[in-house]
Amino acid sequence: MPHSASITHRELLPHLVVLGAMIVFTVVLALWPQSILHVGYQCQLRALLGLRCPFCGMTRDFATMLHGGRPTLNPCSWFAALVVYGVYPAAVALAWRRKRLDVFHSASVARMVAVALAAMLVLNNLP
Repeated sequence: MPHSASITHRELLPHLVVLGAMIVFTVVLALWPQSILHVGYQCQLRALLGLRCPFCGMTRDFATMLHGGRPTLNPCSWFAALVVYGVYPAAVALAWRRKRLDVFHSASVARMVAVALAAMLVLNNLP
């Protein structure tokens, strides 16, 4: 195997693990939502500072969406679902096809993620 091919495969592996985990957790959330929803975990940001984190309510909202309902707990749930099930897999496929998986380590991607998380934090704490 040529050197560049092994680097590409090594760079692709974490994305495949994430995509595989997304599939597994989506199936579990779709078929056995109570196994996840009744775990009883608590958001540490909310416990410490009284703020809802960017992801507070998304697990329940994703379960609701998977069963045909409308998400109501987090205003960012539709956006997150679009990113999780559409944008991220498409970006991985495009980067892999162009042999540019290193783009996920760029400063511009880190800034975009930081801005998106900050916006989600604000939106999730609006009255």
